Amino acid sequence: MKILAMVICIIMMVGLAGASQYLFGTKVTSLDSDFGAPLRGYAAPPNPVPSFSLGYWETGVVNGYDDTDVVYLHQGIAAGPFGIVRANDVRLTPFGYLAAGSKVTPPDNDIGMRLTPLQDITIVWVNSHGGPGHDLDDPVYIHVGIGPDTVTNDVRLSDVAGKTPGSKVGNLDPDLPNAFAPGGAPTPWTTPDPITRTAFGGVITIPTLPSVMYVDNNGNGQYDYPDDVYLITGLPTSPVVRANDLRLSAPV
Repeated sequence: MKILAMVICIIMMVGLAGASQYLFGTKVTSLDSDFGAPLRGYAAPPNPVPSFSLGYWETGVVNGYDDTDVVYLHQGIAAGPFGIVRANDVRLTPFGYLAAGSKVTPPDNDIGMRLTPLQDITIVWVNSHGGPGHDLDDPVYIHVGIGPDTVTNDVRLSDVAGKTPGSKVGNLDPDLPNAFAPGGAPTPWTTPDPITRTAFGGVITIPTLPSVMYVDNNGNGQYDYPDDVYLITGLPTSPVVRANDLRLSAPV
């Protein structure tokens, strides 16, 4: 048993050795250690079918999605019998002392909780400095409303004027009236920007290309705990992490 425990610890240490040291919601620069790391698209099997999705745990404080509900980057469809919080799902908003960007582990109190899919939701950005495309200073949101502007309970995926990644927009917040860049998903393109959107079951889709990918830090060919997750913000697609890609998970 001692030998088995040592082997497991060594495997975990090897997997974690290549993991990103950078915080959830930060953007990659060309000087960062994960710049150029090889990316993998989420594929099933061996991962749960069919891809990453967005869902929330309805805590029941208010009926329907609100500021008390926890939002997750979920493996598979966030609906039906498989729409429960799984190990290695990423919390995109905090749950108690567990921070946004943390991954769910078996002992956590939210594992197994029923998810409600966030459908017809877009991941959008604000062109805060008027440049030709998405860059390091432009904030990114999960937009849960209808219309071109931020609304209450949109989720910040990056720091916005001191409001931390994973926080939700409130009625009195200064970024409430921010206008989104045309087209939706962060890209440096000028023609035409695709929209990162959620379809049935909250599954994240983009025309022909994945917008959420991961680095397989332990090299086992599937998404799991040591792996770092990124929102891909540029085209054409690249097999590696690039500048301005957004980190969707925290250090493990």
